[in-house]
Amino acid sequence: MPDVLVRAFSRSTDERRSEAAETGQPTSKLKKESIWEVYYPRNLDVDKEAVPLASFPMIIYFWPSMIAFLVCGFLQWSTDLPDDTIGLWATAIWAVNLIVIVTDLDQKKFAITLLLLALVGLGAYVSNLKDMGLVSAVTGWIDGLDVTFSNHAYLMMAGILWVLFLAGMVQPRFDYWRLEANEFVHYIQPWGRDQSIPRIGSTVTREVRDVMELLLTFGGGTLVIRREGKVVARIEHVPFLGRRMKAIERMLGSTRVTHVEPSA
Repeated sequence: MPDVLVRAFSRSTDERRSEAAETGQPTSKLKKESIWEVYYPRNLDVDKEAVPLASFPMIIYFWPSMIAFLVCGFLQWSTDLPDDTIGLWATAIWAVNLIVIVTDLDQKKFAITLLLLALVGLGAYVSNLKDMGLVSAVTGWIDGLDVTFSNHAYLMMAGILWVLFLAGMVQPRFDYWRLEANEFVHYIQPWGRDQSIPRIGSTVTREVRDVMELLLTFGGGTLVIRREGKVVARIEHVPFLGRRMKAIERMLGSTRVTHVEPSA
């Protein structure tokens, strides 16, 4: 089961203004958010009109491979490191990225995986002390692998990933959500509003299904909007979601009231 972090929001704007008046602090004007905050949240400690965020494509998890292929190509071109050693490094990082895509390691599974790796390392250490030959056999087998790529291959693989990554980064700019104090609105540009969910009766939760995805998106996760107990929207693969939750909590902690002047 995924770990769910639930945020409860109860303070009103009038309460904040009363506290500010009692302490002598001036009330600040709501800050206009930038749509570019779908990529990185800023100004988390100020009151905002809305918090923009978006679901990113899964190519966002492949930034380690994008960097690794470029670095490995440079090392192979400029250093005397063995080509097969550099090839093993690149293949290992690529394999880790694929594991992130095909598996979901929640906190429990991730802890079990780390424990198993520790046990394997301990077993290898004991085997080496006892001179059982297991470690040397595995090391010899790895040394015998001829995993090499040409500089052009590194450049081609890195180039393909970078093109896909940049193409994927364009999507959130035109397909995004604005979480406002009174409603949650989904926009698809250039058509505009696609879906609107009233805040009253709705709850916002954060789900972390995979610790590796959490790490690769710097505290990311999935934002789930429920209304009357039913899931009405899931915003997946949101980077920096841990930081965004601070801004969401601050914004949804107030109820905005629009004052309309009576017509003459």
